[in-house]
Amino acid sequence: MLYMMKTIRNTITASLLLLCIPMLAFSAEGIIEYVNGDVSLERGGRRIAADFGLAVDGGDVVVTGADGVAVVRLNDRTQVKLRENTRVQIDSVSEQAAVTLGSGGLFARVARHTTASARNVAGFEVRTPTVVAGVRGTEFFVAYGRTIEDSPDLWLCVNEGTVEVAIPDTGEATLVEEGEGINILGGRRSTQPRRYPWTRDLNWNFDPATGDIADSTDL
Repeated sequence: MLYMMKTIRNTITASLLLLCIPMLAFSAEGIIEYVNGDVSLERGGRRIAADFGLAVDGGDVVVTGADGVAVVRLNDRTQVKLRENTRVQIDSVSEQAAVTLGSGGLFARVARHTTASARNVAGFEVRTPTVVAGVRGTEFFVAYGRTIEDSPDLWLCVNEGTVEVAIPDTGEATLVEEGEGINILGGRRSTQPRRYPWTRDLNWNFDPATGDIADSTDL
């Protein structure tokens, strides 16, 4: 009963916060929009419990535990949702927002700009030690950290829009279109993008007011 009451309270609080988000300015810092379960923030060598409305900025690290889920808004166009057992460093919360995925999985939602000039300026990147995924208005999922060869693999699939997946060490770059997925093996070799039916089971919801946002897909 206590767990149910806490979950309901968290959902209501997050929903009220989401209604206030458009009135906030994200030019200087982002904000944690939703947390549930074990979620913490690492900053300046300290680790604190993450909570609704906590500001985040470049250099902060958000960590979810075995039962944790979090939604972080980086700016007025970009949100990331962290699965359980995930570690993400916030690199930038500016119009050129960026994060580094150390392990685990995250969903990213980037609103499309309506003007050509804005599309030429704004963007978003998810980085890992071996791969960079860059977008300009899309919704996609990235999982990183499982090791089959010498280096961890990266899995990425796109729900909406297009994502460019680049491997800086080899210079290879691949466009992954809506409905497609790609695997980067050992951080150096990419598979050809193709459709994976199971990716439709991923929970793309970011809004706790409309239902559960946690993703429990067996990757």
